[in-house]
Amino acid sequence: MKEPTRITTQAQLDECCKELTKVLQEAIQAAVPTDEIMPKSKRWWTKELSQLQACANKLGRTAYNLRDNPDHQVYKEHKVAKNKYQNAIKTTKQQHWRDWLEKAEDLDIWAAHRIVSAPHADGGKAKIPKLKHKVGNEDLIASTNEEKSQVLTKCFFPTKPQDQGENTRVKYLKACKGVGKITREQIREQIRKTKPFKAPGPNGIPNVVLINNADLITDRLCHIYEAILERGFQHEPWKVSITVVLHKPGKLCYDVPKAYRPIALLNTMWKVLTAIVASHITFLMEEHQLLLPNHFGRRPECTTTDALHMLAHKIKETW
Repeated sequence: MKEPTRITTQAQLDECCKELTKVLQEAIQAAVPTDEIMPKSKRWWTKELSQLQACANKLGRTAYNLRDNPDHQVYKEHKVAKNKYQNAIKTTKQQHWRDWLEKAEDLDIWAAHRIVSAPHADGGKAKIPKLKHKVGNEDLIASTNEEKSQVLTKCFFPTKPQDQGENTRVKYLKACKGVGKITREQIREQIRKTKPFKAPGPNGIPNVVLINNADLITDRLCHIYEAILERGFQHEPWKVSITVVLHKPGKLCYDVPKAYRPIALLNTMWKVLTAIVASHITFLMEEHQLLLPNHFGRRPECTTTDALHMLAHKIKETW
């Protein structure tokens, strides 16, 4: 790759982004082993279990071939190997989930609780059934994949309101100042805070690759982000996302569009930039006090406990 330099044109930005994406993809393909995910794949499975399984199976085949000799020593060896394999499965599984719970964050605990407490459902039915929807006063049914995608798109992404003209446009106040240029320390810190094994976007580069190569790509990302923020350039492929449709748990029926919800899989290097911009906006809102004092949603260091304390204080004042 070329040495990172300051980007002054849109063509330079596109070339730099394409080159960086290509190099990361080639490194992933060359250095990261690919595991074939099977329906019975288990997170807690280890190489030791594979070895114990192979040993038990081998002794089992030998015992079957010597089935005419029931007093042979191989029967005892097979029983010992089988018990050792089954006990190893039990202890490995318990240890894996115990370690997971000890390292789990709040969001992981809530996600596990939601999955465990949800009613039983048929997880094998991955296909979306025929969807009932309305067009005006007419009831219709979407049966093909194209019709279903159009119905779900209309439900997930409402139509943008039409522009009413120059006279009705909102006049914004003067922009706040207080945030300087994006720094390399901000990029490293934001990469460090990303969750490593989230699903990647269309370019197939997961967060763990950025985390492990932060020192190598920070300078290039700094020049790219500066060009995007200061010069208004955009690399269109980074803005492409994959929308995955998930069913909402606990619904009585799934033949209506509102029983589903979307998640967007964005390109990870674009997500790092948007997270840094969001932190800048949060800083400006707090620095210039642009939010009401009783606004708690999505604000740093504002929790449900703070809202309850304020509510209790207001109730006490009214008495």
